[in-house]
Amino acid sequence: MSGGGPGPGPGGAGQVVGLIAGNMSLPVMAARRIKAKGLTLAVVGLVGETEPEVYALADRWLETNLGQVGAMGRFLVESGVGRLCVVGGVSRESVVNSYDPDAEAIRIMESLDNFQTDTILRALAGYVESLGPKIVSVATLVPELLVRPGVLTAKGPDAGLLAELRLAFFLARELGRLDCGQTVVVSDRLAVALEGADGTDATILRGASLCRKGVAVAKAVKPNQDFRLDLPVIGPGTVSVLIKAKAAGLALDATGLIMLEPGECVRMADGAGLVMVAFGPEAEPWLAGFRGAMGRKEGERADLGTGPGAGPGTGGGNG
Repeated sequence: MSGGGPGPGPGGAGQVVGLIAGNMSLPVMAARRIKAKGLTLAVVGLVGETEPEVYALADRWLETNLGQVGAMGRFLVESGVGRLCVVGGVSRESVVNSYDPDAEAIRIMESLDNFQTDTILRALAGYVESLGPKIVSVATLVPELLVRPGVLTAKGPDAGLLAELRLAFFLARELGRLDCGQTVVVSDRLAVALEGADGTDATILRGASLCRKGVAVAKAVKPNQDFRLDLPVIGPGTVSVLIKAKAAGLALDATGLIMLEPGECVRMADGAGLVMVAFGPEAEPWLAGFRGAMGRKEGERADLGTGPGAGPGTGGGNG
Protein backbone atom coordinates (compact mmCIF):
# COMPACT_ATOMS: atom_id res chain seq x y z
CA MET A 1 0.00 0.00 0.00
CA SER A 2 1.34 3.44 -0.85
CA GLY A 3 0.40 7.05 -0.49
CA GLY A 4 1.12 9.86 -2.90
CA GLY A 5 1.97 13.47 -2.40
CA PRO A 6 4.28 16.03 -3.92
CA GLY A 7 7.23 14.72 -5.86
CA PRO A 8 10.85 15.67 -5.17
CA GLY A 9 11.23 19.28 -4.09
CA PRO A 10 12.91 22.01 -6.10
CA GLY A 11 16.22 21.38 -4.42
CA GLY A 12 16.65 18.11 -6.31
CA ALA A 13 17.52 14.65 -4.99
CA GLY A 14 19.81 16.00 -2.29
CA GLN A 15 16.81 17.71 -0.68
CA VAL A 16 14.67 14.54 -0.59
CA VAL A 17 15.26 12.52 2.56
CA GLY A 18 14.11 8.92 2.79
CA LEU A 19 13.07 7.29 6.04
CA ILE A 20 12.74 3.53 6.52
CA ALA A 21 10.54 3.62 9.60
CA GLY A 22 10.20 0.80 12.09
CA ASN A 23 8.34 0.84 15.38
CA MET A 24 8.54 2.98 18.55
CA SER A 25 8.40 6.77 18.61
CA LEU A 26 11.82 7.51 17.07
CA PRO A 27 10.54 7.53 13.44
CA VAL A 28 7.92 10.12 14.43
CA MET A 29 10.52 12.26 16.21
CA ALA A 30 12.87 12.05 13.23
CA ALA A 31 10.13 12.79 10.68
CA ARG A 32 9.01 15.89 12.58
CA ARG A 33 12.52 17.29 12.72
CA ILE A 34 13.30 16.48 9.09
CA LYS A 35 10.16 18.29 7.96
CA ALA A 36 10.98 21.22 10.26
CA LYS A 37 14.21 21.67 8.29
CA GLY A 38 12.19 22.20 5.10
CA LEU A 39 13.18 18.90 3.49
CA THR A 40 10.98 16.66 1.35
CA LEU A 41 10.30 13.37 3.12
CA ALA A 42 9.66 9.96 1.53
CA VAL A 43 8.78 7.22 4.02
CA VAL A 44 8.91 3.43 3.74
CA GLY A 45 6.91 1.88 6.57
CA LEU A 46 6.31 -1.68 7.67
CA VAL A 47 2.90 -3.28 8.06
CA GLY A 48 1.99 -3.55 11.73
CA GLU A 49 5.06 -1.63 12.90
CA THR A 50 5.10 1.99 11.73
CA GLU A 51 3.05 4.62 13.57
CA PRO A 52 0.40 6.23 11.31
CA GLU A 53 1.66 9.70 12.28
CA VAL A 54 4.85 9.05 10.30
CA TYR A 55 2.82 8.70 7.10
CA ALA A 56 0.90 11.90 7.90
CA LEU A 57 4.20 13.79 8.04
CA ALA A 58 5.52 12.36 4.75
CA ASP A 59 5.30 13.89 1.29
CA ARG A 60 5.27 10.39 -0.18
CA TRP A 61 5.01 7.03 1.53
CA LEU A 62 4.97 3.30 0.97
CA GLU A 63 3.77 0.69 3.46
CA THR A 64 4.94 -2.85 2.78
CA ASN A 65 5.90 -6.11 4.46
CA LEU A 66 9.33 -6.85 5.82
CA GLY A 67 11.38 -8.46 3.06
CA GLN A 68 9.97 -6.54 0.10
CA VAL A 69 13.40 -5.14 -0.69
CA GLY A 70 12.85 -4.61 -4.41
CA ALA A 71 9.66 -2.59 -3.85
CA MET A 72 11.41 -0.46 -1.24
CA GLY A 73 14.32 0.22 -3.57
CA ARG A 74 12.09 1.19 -6.50
CA PHE A 75 10.05 3.55 -4.32
CA LEU A 76 13.17 5.31 -3.00
CA VAL A 77 14.59 5.78 -6.50
CA GLU A 78 11.28 6.98 -7.95
CA SER A 79 10.94 9.45 -5.06
CA GLY A 80 14.35 10.96 -5.83
CA VAL A 81 15.79 10.15 -2.41
CA GLY A 82 19.34 11.41 -1.94
CA ARG A 83 19.87 10.62 1.75
CA LEU A 84 18.21 7.74 3.58
CA CYS A 85 17.82 7.11 7.32
CA VAL A 86 16.88 3.79 8.90
CA VAL A 87 15.14 4.30 12.26
CA GLY A 88 12.99 2.32 14.66
CA GLY A 89 12.92 -1.36 15.50
CA VAL A 90 11.20 -4.42 14.13
CA SER A 91 9.32 -6.75 16.47
CA ARG A 92 9.96 -10.47 16.61
CA GLU A 93 6.31 -10.93 15.64
CA SER A 94 6.94 -9.20 12.31
CA VAL A 95 10.02 -11.27 11.65
CA VAL A 96 8.04 -14.46 12.29
CA ASN A 97 4.63 -13.55 10.85
CA SER A 98 5.09 -10.77 8.28
CA TYR A 99 8.42 -11.56 6.64
CA ASP A 100 7.67 -11.89 2.93
CA PRO A 101 10.95 -12.00 0.99
CA ASP A 102 10.89 -11.01 -2.65
CA ALA A 103 13.40 -12.18 -5.25
CA GLU A 104 15.87 -9.43 -4.34
CA ALA A 105 15.76 -10.27 -0.63
CA ILE A 106 16.28 -13.97 -1.38
CA ARG A 107 19.26 -13.17 -3.61
CA ILE A 108 20.86 -11.03 -0.91
CA MET A 109 20.30 -13.62 1.83
CA GLU A 110 21.75 -16.41 -0.31
CA SER A 111 24.94 -14.37 -0.76
CA LEU A 112 25.66 -14.15 3.00
CA ASP A 113 28.09 -16.27 4.99
CA ASN A 114 26.08 -15.83 8.21
CA PHE A 115 22.76 -14.38 9.31
CA GLN A 116 23.94 -12.10 12.12
CA THR A 117 21.92 -8.90 12.32
CA ASP A 118 24.88 -6.67 11.39
CA THR A 119 25.70 -8.83 8.37
CA ILE A 120 22.14 -8.71 7.06
CA LEU A 121 21.77 -4.96 7.62
CA ARG A 122 25.03 -4.16 5.87
CA ALA A 123 24.10 -6.33 2.90
CA LEU A 124 20.74 -4.61 2.58
CA ALA A 125 22.44 -1.23 2.90
CA GLY A 126 24.85 -2.15 0.11
CA TYR A 127 21.94 -3.03 -2.15
CA VAL A 128 20.08 0.23 -1.45
CA GLU A 129 23.19 2.36 -1.97
CA SER A 130 23.87 0.59 -5.27
CA LEU A 131 20.60 2.15 -6.47
CA GLY A 132 21.70 5.70 -5.63
CA PRO A 133 20.46 6.79 -2.16
CA LYS A 134 23.19 7.28 0.43
CA ILE A 135 22.40 5.85 3.86
CA VAL A 136 23.25 8.24 6.70
CA SER A 137 22.70 8.14 10.43
CA VAL A 138 19.59 9.99 11.54
CA ALA A 139 21.89 11.71 14.04
CA THR A 140 23.69 13.32 11.10
CA LEU A 141 20.47 15.08 10.07
CA VAL A 142 19.04 15.67 13.54
CA PRO A 143 21.93 15.57 16.04
CA GLU A 144 19.70 17.11 18.71
CA LEU A 145 18.22 13.64 19.24
CA LEU A 146 21.46 12.35 20.81
CA VAL A 147 21.96 12.11 24.56
CA ARG A 148 24.28 14.83 25.87
CA PRO A 149 27.12 14.07 28.34
CA GLY A 150 26.61 14.80 32.02
CA VAL A 151 24.18 14.14 34.85
CA LEU A 152 20.69 13.96 33.32
CA THR A 153 18.63 13.82 36.52
CA ALA A 154 18.18 16.25 39.40
CA LYS A 155 20.06 13.83 41.64
CA GLY A 156 23.64 12.89 40.83
CA PRO A 157 25.56 9.77 41.88
CA ASP A 158 27.53 9.60 45.11
CA ALA A 159 31.09 8.27 44.95
CA GLY A 160 30.05 4.65 45.46
CA LEU A 161 27.36 4.66 42.78
CA LEU A 162 29.61 6.53 40.37
CA ALA A 163 32.23 3.80 40.72
CA GLU A 164 29.57 1.15 40.05
CA LEU A 165 28.25 3.02 37.01
CA ARG A 166 31.74 3.43 35.59
CA LEU A 167 32.43 -0.28 35.95
CA ALA A 168 29.08 -1.17 34.37
CA PHE A 169 29.77 1.22 31.50
CA PHE A 170 33.23 -0.21 30.90
CA LEU A 171 31.85 -3.77 30.87
CA ALA A 172 29.03 -2.75 28.53
CA ARG A 173 31.61 -1.32 26.13
CA GLU A 174 33.62 -4.54 26.31
CA LEU A 175 30.50 -6.65 25.75
CA GLY A 176 29.77 -4.56 22.67
CA ARG A 177 33.31 -5.13 21.46
CA LEU A 178 32.44 -8.82 21.31
CA ASP A 179 29.16 -7.97 19.52
CA CYS A 180 27.23 -9.89 22.19
CA GLY A 181 25.05 -7.11 23.63
CA GLN A 182 25.14 -3.58 24.97
CA THR A 183 23.71 -3.69 28.50
CA VAL A 184 25.35 -4.76 31.76
CA VAL A 185 24.02 -4.87 35.34
CA VAL A 186 26.49 -4.46 38.24
CA SER A 187 26.15 -4.84 42.00
CA ASP A 188 28.97 -4.55 44.56
CA ARG A 189 31.55 -4.23 41.75
CA LEU A 190 30.37 -7.54 40.27
CA ALA A 191 28.67 -8.05 36.91
CA VAL A 192 25.43 -9.89 37.67
CA ALA A 193 23.80 -9.80 34.21
CA LEU A 194 25.02 -9.40 30.63
CA GLU A 195 22.65 -8.73 27.77
CA GLY A 196 21.80 -11.65 25.54
CA ALA A 197 19.04 -12.41 23.08
CA ASP A 198 16.46 -11.42 25.72
CA GLY A 199 17.25 -7.72 25.28
CA THR A 200 17.84 -4.71 27.51
CA ASP A 201 14.72 -4.78 29.68
CA ALA A 202 14.90 -8.50 30.45
CA THR A 203 18.59 -8.15 31.31
CA ILE A 204 17.81 -5.42 33.85
CA LEU A 205 15.11 -7.48 35.54
CA ARG A 206 17.27 -10.61 35.50
CA GLY A 207 20.19 -8.84 37.15
CA ALA A 208 18.09 -7.00 39.72
CA SER A 209 16.36 -10.24 40.77
CA LEU A 210 19.72 -11.53 42.02
CA CYS A 211 20.44 -8.54 44.26
CA ARG A 212 18.97 -7.12 47.44
CA LYS A 213 20.36 -3.60 46.85
CA GLY A 214 19.79 -1.23 43.96
CA VAL A 215 21.87 -2.16 40.94
CA ALA A 216 23.87 -0.03 38.52
CA VAL A 217 22.96 -0.46 34.86
CA ALA A 218 24.80 0.69 31.75
CA LYS A 219 23.86 0.75 28.07
CA ALA A 220 26.74 1.49 25.72
CA VAL A 221 27.54 1.82 22.04
CA LYS A 222 29.45 -0.97 20.32
CA PRO A 223 32.95 0.08 19.16
CA ASN A 224 32.08 -1.07 15.63
CA GLN A 225 28.50 0.29 15.75
CA ASP A 226 27.17 1.15 12.31
CA PHE A 227 25.25 4.29 13.25
CA ARG A 228 23.60 4.40 9.83
CA LEU A 229 21.67 1.22 10.54
CA ASP A 230 21.68 0.53 14.27
CA LEU A 231 21.43 3.50 16.61
CA PRO A 232 21.00 2.44 20.25
CA VAL A 233 17.82 3.81 21.81
CA ILE A 234 16.38 4.07 25.30
CA GLY A 235 12.98 5.46 26.29
CA PRO A 236 10.27 5.62 28.95
CA GLY A 237 9.61 1.89 28.65
CA THR A 238 13.10 1.00 29.81
CA VAL A 239 13.05 3.69 32.51
CA SER A 240 9.86 2.12 33.88
CA VAL A 241 11.65 -1.26 33.95
CA LEU A 242 14.56 0.30 35.87
CA ILE A 243 12.11 1.73 38.39
CA LYS A 244 10.33 -1.62 38.72
CA ALA A 245 13.72 -3.26 39.30
CA LYS A 246 14.57 -0.63 41.96
CA ALA A 247 17.79 0.19 40.14
CA ALA A 248 19.98 2.85 41.74
CA GLY A 249 21.49 4.29 38.59
CA LEU A 250 21.75 4.16 34.82
CA ALA A 251 24.80 5.04 32.73
CA LEU A 252 24.28 5.89 29.06
CA ASP A 253 26.70 6.34 26.19
CA ALA A 254 26.72 9.91 24.93
CA THR A 255 28.85 9.00 21.91
CA GLY A 256 25.86 7.78 19.90
CA LEU A 257 22.69 6.92 21.85
CA ILE A 258 19.22 8.41 21.47
CA MET A 259 16.74 8.92 24.30
CA LEU A 260 13.08 8.84 23.30
CA GLU A 261 10.91 11.42 25.06
CA PRO A 262 13.80 12.69 27.20
CA GLY A 263 11.62 15.00 29.28
CA GLU A 264 9.36 12.12 30.30
CA CYS A 265 12.32 9.84 31.00
CA VAL A 266 13.91 12.39 33.34
CA ARG A 267 10.57 13.12 35.04
CA MET A 268 10.05 9.43 35.73
CA ALA A 269 13.60 8.96 37.00
CA ASP A 270 13.44 11.99 39.28
CA GLY A 271 10.16 10.80 40.75
CA ALA A 272 11.70 7.43 41.62
CA GLY A 273 15.09 8.70 42.78
CA LEU A 274 16.83 6.98 39.87
CA VAL A 275 20.15 8.56 38.88
CA MET A 276 20.92 8.87 35.18
CA VAL A 277 24.28 9.96 33.80
CA ALA A 278 25.70 9.99 30.28
CA PHE A 279 29.39 9.41 29.62
CA GLY A 280 30.99 10.99 26.57
CA PRO A 281 34.54 11.30 25.21
CA GLU A 282 35.70 12.59 28.61
CA ALA A 283 35.34 9.01 29.91
CA GLU A 284 38.20 7.68 27.77
CA PRO A 285 40.99 8.16 30.40
CA TRP A 286 39.26 6.06 33.07
CA LEU A 287 38.08 3.53 30.50
CA ALA A 288 41.71 3.14 29.48
CA GLY A 289 42.55 2.65 33.17
CA PHE A 290 40.08 -0.25 33.38
CA ARG A 291 41.58 -1.81 30.25
CA GLY A 292 45.08 -1.46 31.68
CA ALA A 293 44.01 -3.14 34.92
CA MET A 294 42.49 -6.02 32.94
CA GLY A 295 45.74 -6.41 31.03
CA ARG A 296 47.74 -6.56 34.24
CA LYS A 297 45.43 -9.24 35.67
CA GLU A 298 45.84 -11.30 32.51
CA GLY A 299 49.60 -11.02 32.90
CA GLU A 300 49.45 -12.11 36.53
CA ARG A 301 47.35 -15.15 35.67
CA ALA A 302 49.81 -16.11 32.94
CA ASP A 303 52.70 -15.83 35.40
CA LEU A 304 50.86 -18.18 37.78
CA GLY A 305 50.18 -20.67 35.00
CA THR A 306 46.42 -20.09 35.20
CA GLY A 307 45.97 -18.13 32.00
CA PRO A 308 44.43 -19.41 28.77
CA GLY A 309 46.27 -22.44 27.46
CA ALA A 310 47.83 -23.28 30.83
CA GLY A 311 47.45 -26.98 31.42
CA PRO A 312 49.37 -30.26 31.55
CA GLY A 313 52.57 -30.09 29.64
CA THR A 314 52.50 -26.27 29.19
CA GLY A 315 53.97 -25.05 32.45
CA GLY A 316 57.45 -26.60 32.14
CA GLY A 317 59.34 -28.59 34.76
CA ASN A 318 57.64 -31.97 34.25
CA GLY A 319 57.32 -31.96 30.48
